[in-house]
Amino acid sequence: MTDMRDVHRIWRVFAFMAVYVVLDLFTGPYAAFLPNGQVWHPAAGLALVFLLLEGNKALLPLLLTIVLAQWLAPFPVENTVNTLLPGLMPVLAYVATAHALRRGLPDGGFFADHRSLLRLTGVIVAGALFGTLLHTGALVAISGNTQILSVDVLIRYWMAEIAGMLIGMPLFYLLCREDSRADFVQAVCKRETLSCALAISVILAGAWLRPDDRILTFYLLFLPLAWAAARQGMAGVIVAAVVLEAGVTTAILLAGWPGPQMPDVQVLLLTLTLAGFLTGVAVDRSRRASAELRQSLRLAAAGEMAGALAHELNQPLTALSAYGSACARLIESNGDDALLRKTVGAMVAESRRASDVLKRLREFFRSGSTALEPLPVARLIAAATAPFVERARLRGVEFVVAPAPEACLLGDRVQLEIVLRNLLSNAFEEVEQASIASPRVVVESGAGDGWAWIRVRDSGSGIPNKIRARLFEPFVSMKASGMGLGLAISRVIIETHGGTLTVEAGTHGILKIRLPLDAGDVETSDDPH
Repeated sequence: MTDMRDVHRIWRVFAFMAVYVVLDLFTGPYAAFLPNGQVWHPAAGLALVFLLLEGNKALLPLLLTIVLAQWLAPFPVENTVNTLLPGLMPVLAYVATAHALRRGLPDGGFFADHRSLLRLTGVIVAGALFGTLLHTGALVAISGNTQILSVDVLIRYWMAEIAGMLIGMPLFYLLCREDSRADFVQAVCKRETLSCALAISVILAGAWLRPDDRILTFYLLFLPLAWAAARQGMAGVIVAAVVLEAGVTTAILLAGWPGPQMPDVQVLLLTLTLAGFLTGVAVDRSRRASAELRQSLRLAAAGEMAGALAHELNQPLTALSAYGSACARLIESNGDDALLRKTVGAMVAESRRASDVLKRLREFFRSGSTALEPLPVARLIAAATAPFVERARLRGVEFVVAPAPEACLLGDRVQLEIVLRNLLSNAFEEVEQASIASPRVVVESGAGDGWAWIRVRDSGSGIPNKIRARLFEPFVSMKASGMGLGLAISRVIIETHGGTLTVEAGTHGILKIRLPLDAGDVETSDDPH
């Protein structure tokens, strides 16, 4: 497993280097020596994504990539050495920008709402200005040419960096993350995307055919951007914005554009793009709210059904427990059979546990109440995994339970056991299929930063991308005979405890529970993944 992760990381590094060099050759600092200067710098957005995803490990590959791009760029001979150090200076700005985004917008919530989008824009604008001052300052210090500090040159470089990060970064970020790539590709692989791209191309062609009215014609570009946002949300407007910038850059490089007007054009394009982003965020939020409402209604119906089932099943389970207790008393009075007494005792214990589970579920769906108590993580895992040890032995499944941390939760023991046993049951059902060559189920856990986590991994075929986004919705199941309620109920229970239940990207099934630790618990054990 570790070797494969290393191979994937090496592949990502080389892919990043190749794409960055190609983008930088056409739109990087070399373009500053062209008559029209830089238009936009998408390589800056790619560098920002690389730093966000890889952290400090990305710094050395990024520096080497920029040096390679500088070496391959067709600079005038007298400028080759003079531009090497200034070309490296914006890396400081990229690192600072990535750090600010990671702290201010954790978990990549760049487009969660309008506030996050505006915060992203503000950080990028400030980071681009910082990089511009570093780059031009280094150029002046090395060459002694103070004309580089002219307002026009500074604004051009600044606008190019802003456009590269604000427009390029969202596209690269969604494509590089495994948990968002499939959904993004599915969202944009539609005829609306091609129609928007065609509309943008027609408007740009009209702008170049009517040079006197170019600026006015550019305002028409908001129509396809708004259409993409309304039809496809942020995914559509991100692609439309990239097509827009790429079209303008291509037209400038091929047909030429008067340099002094470029800052005005870029400001207009950025304003239109930001308006499209704001519209896309509003559309996505509306769709999420509608989907959450539908899910709540379906879960409410499932809760009523589960409550009714719990009520109906509780009576026969109580009778079963009573009959088992009577059998135990008869055994004691008529002769002691150790094996029979043990079997009857296990039957009574399991019937009481089942009755307790149903009682807690009925109370939970009726009032949402939980019986909170200090609960060690190790004890929770031991209780939930115990019934599966014998099952693993009989079915030939390798069942691995990693050592649990000495951390304590504040939760409802019965409800949390229900969730963990449900995840384990699903994992065992997946690996017990005949097509799985080496059936394996692994339970890992740890604690740190005020949270405990429990991960259940199996060696099954994994969760299809088309189901992953809807996995926790009621009545969505990967099994032909499944009702699709187990994971939905499990997620509600975990969220009621203030935690999260998520599916992690991978070739096999990986589900992770995160729960807050009990106050005062300081045990730390970093998540290796």
